[in-house]
Amino acid sequence: MEGKAAISSFHQFPDESLSEALERFIGLLRKTPTHGFSEPIQLNMLIDRLRSQTKQLLDASAEGKIKLKTPEEATKLIENMPANDHAILHDRVHQPTKKNLLELSSHDALLAQNKLLSRQPEILTETLGKLTTKMSIGQPTHSSIL
Repeated sequence: MEGKAAISSFHQFPDESLSEALERFIGLLRKTPTHGFSEPIQLNMLIDRLRSQTKQLLDASAEGKIKLKTPEEATKLIENMPANDHAILHDRVHQPTKKNLLELSSHDALLAQNKLLSRQPEILTETLGKLTTKMSIGQPTHSSIL
């Protein structure tokens, strides 16, 4: 009964993606093969215990309420959600804060600028070399005119 209770109390964690929650839910079902929940009930349990934003995205993918889809259609939609859904399916909205921004000291900023500036003569030399090559190919030499 312990496994059945774990399945019944399943919920998506705040920092858990849909694919991670699905994997964990399937793992719970496998650990308790005699849980007695039919597939439609399992699907409803999973959907009911997802975070609200995850449910909204599933509804949008279903072009309506995912719970109005057949169990086969709903399962297919859930399984086809991208595996890399962390950024998409998290409830937290990313709002840059000072902590999230890259802060450079003035010394580091000067070093970065110097590196960019020192690369410019190399790029200019490469460009001039290519231009010279193109010009020499396009113009006949004096020896070929005779």
